[in-house]
Amino acid sequence: MQTSLPGFAEQFFQDLKKVPKEVRDRVNRRGGLDEETLIKLLVFPQDGSVENPIPPEPGTVEILEQEEELGAKAIAAGEVAFCILAGGAGTRIGGPKSLLRIPDLGMSLLTLKLFQAQGNGPIWIMVSPSIRPQIEDHVSQQSGIDHSRISFIEQYDSYRLSPDNSIIFDNGVPSVYPCGHGDLFPAVTHQGILKNFLSSGGKHVMVVNVDNVLAGLEARVITHHIKNKANVTCEVVKKRPNDSGGVLCDTGTSLQIVESFRMPGADLSQYDWLNTNTMTFKVDIDVSPLGYTWHRVRKIIDDRIVIQYERMLQEITAAYDSRYVAVEREERFMPIKNVEDLSRASQILNANKRFFDPSA
Repeated sequence: MQTSLPGFAEQFFQDLKKVPKEVRDRVNRRGGLDEETLIKLLVFPQDGSVENPIPPEPGTVEILEQEEELGAKAIAAGEVAFCILAGGAGTRIGGPKSLLRIPDLGMSLLTLKLFQAQGNGPIWIMVSPSIRPQIEDHVSQQSGIDHSRISFIEQYDSYRLSPDNSIIFDNGVPSVYPCGHGDLFPAVTHQGILKNFLSSGGKHVMVVNVDNVLAGLEARVITHHIKNKANVTCEVVKKRPNDSGGVLCDTGTSLQIVESFRMPGADLSQYDWLNTNTMTFKVDIDVSPLGYTWHRVRKIIDDRIVIQYERMLQEITAAYDSRYVAVEREERFMPIKNVEDLSRASQILNANKRFFDPSA
């Protein structure tokens, strides 16, 4: 006997009939959260929580030393790609965060990142499809940058849902969202980006958030990564009471970066190390299996509760033995969470121009 689908699933299929073909084609691209996978997640929910994580032992996090030589040589030789995560549509601040301008500096967050990409390696900018034309136009107008180094990595879109699992429509148009930083792995795999970089002599990729104004392509970090022969090197900072985001955990099987929503009931005050979302990984590790673990996330967008399935960049720390290095906030970590943060960033950057001009 054939088992009927739950009522919400039937409604989901009815909703799909109202979605334009071009949107469905975009959602169903290889590597994304296609409709078949999404309905499976709805009918057969997955529990992405981490059981009994504990804070790591003292001494787990390494100290970043001042040595630069190995990293500087690799950067100069074009062996290090600089990947900027710039896909956020900025729904909470009224526009793409990467285009926010830093007062008194005369540049956007994205332009700052481009000036922080020293050396001769490629610069990859990961963007969501909805803002790609806007970002490409902005980048094309920037001067003083080697545009031949720049290429774009397109994220994947999927349907934003209401809490009852129906597709949200705004004025008859389905609401879609980029599927998270974990899009990077299927994107660089299916778009042939890693393979081409490896074949041209590429060895490492540094990944940074566009809104972390202090995280440039740093020779010291690359030196640390190379000397330790690490598959993955994650930068962490000492956690403060009001910090939110992923933390370094001992899961019993490995040391991982775990987002706080995956740790229900955990006392986050016991965890000392906060993820900065800046990491470096070797080009020759196989990232093709990554990016297919989906987490159901509840958010408030435009004063309404929405459901999104997202994948995490930090999945790589569960797949590969990773090293963790402590960095100072004043040197490597200042995220822009809101417009007010821009003024403080302006003061720091103007006081020390080395953050965007290595010759300063």
